[in-house]
Amino acid sequence: MTRALSHDDRPEGLPSRARIAELILGSRPPLDTYAGWQHYRTHHGLLIPASTVSPQQWSILPDNRQYDYDLYRELTNANLPLQDTPMHDKVGKLIRRRLSGNTRKKNDPTRAGVMISGWGNYGKTASVRSAGAVFEDQWLQLHSCLNPGAVPGTRDLHAPVVYISTPVTATPKSLCASILGFFCAPTRKSATLPELVRQVADSLHDHGVSLEVS
Repeated sequence: MTRALSHDDRPEGLPSRARIAELILGSRPPLDTYAGWQHYRTHHGLLIPASTVSPQQWSILPDNRQYDYDLYRELTNANLPLQDTPMHDKVGKLIRRRLSGNTRKKNDPTRAGVMISGWGNYGKTASVRSAGAVFEDQWLQLHSCLNPGAVPGTRDLHAPVVYISTPVTATPKSLCASILGFFCAPTRKSATLPELVRQVADSLHDHGVSLEVS
């Protein structure tokens, strides 16, 4: 005999079945595009696991909600939130310091970068992406989501952060193509490297880019 499910027995944070299906089946734009990066920036960290329930609490859930709970736990376990580790904290502080200095330079065209190295699956890319997303949130708030350097009358997207994925064998041309691809900017196959570099420089300036993540 099963008793009625009280409010205290209901797992907190468990979405509806329709929402769970949307989370599993929904698609997103590629991360190395403007639309994909904006989706990541506005959605990362929002997939919160439902509260843990005891076997007894699980057993008194309706059958359909037992299935929903198990499915949602599998989804969140496969997409665990970024953990605060010593490496993650150190990388975040380093990137914030570097960005703070670079965004305040006015006359020096040289901007120092950061290279993160280490074994695979240690969270290097995830840590850098997280730092980039936080920086963009702060930069957009500082400038009211407007590009302070935009030419009056233009409609260039304000993109403080560009995220691109490059192979180990990347060349200067392929790097330029990846950056332009982030904005879906057209490129000519016959374009020379100097032409691509100039197009990239113009695109970064027009969109108010302050950080490039690759």
